[in-house]
Amino acid sequence: MGPANESKSMDNEEIQLITRARSGDDAAFARLVERHDARVMSLVRSVLGPGFDAEEVYQEVFLKVHRSLPEFRFESEFTTWLHRVAVNAALSRKRSLDRRRAKERVMDGDDDFFQSVPCNPWDDPENRQLRREILEQIERALETLPARQRTVFVMKHDQGLKLKEIARLLGIGEGTAKAYLFRAVETLRRVLEPYYQAGE
Repeated sequence: MGPANESKSMDNEEIQLITRARSGDDAAFARLVERHDARVMSLVRSVLGPGFDAEEVYQEVFLKVHRSLPEFRFESEFTTWLHRVAVNAALSRKRSLDRRRAKERVMDGDDDFFQSVPCNPWDDPENRQLRREILEQIERALETLPARQRTVFVMKHDQGLKLKEIARLLGIGEGTAKAYLFRAVETLRRVLEPYYQAGE
């Protein structure tokens, strides 16, 4: 299947770069990397979290892309395919932390977790100490989450992706993505329970 069947969201330059890179044009591949490197690095860092070498995984992603590019058949957007490679590479690095699986549960998934944080520090610019304290609690709690839960939460609330897109990038069902998100939010709310009580 050729470029003519590609999504309309791909511009002509990208289609040409992919076609040339698939034929062994290193300059074209370098240009593809330049177009997507910032987003890939951001995604890798978000999935890995602190304490991991994002640069190493970032390089691994583009090595895999270079090897697998001939398999790209223009049946999906290149960005979606690339991001899936990046997410899978980062998750593979964190697989040892994935200790438990979330059960299928229904969750709306459209709310903004940070807008529901108790004693919302974003509402009071002068309350910097409380802001730092809550953000530190959230960061610590995120580090304890299983890899899948943390990844779905970060992709939803940090990257701003919809659950449908998250599920597609991770290669899981949308219901499973909702379950991971539910478990992550549930854990964070337990950690922040003292702040909820203080705000009552």
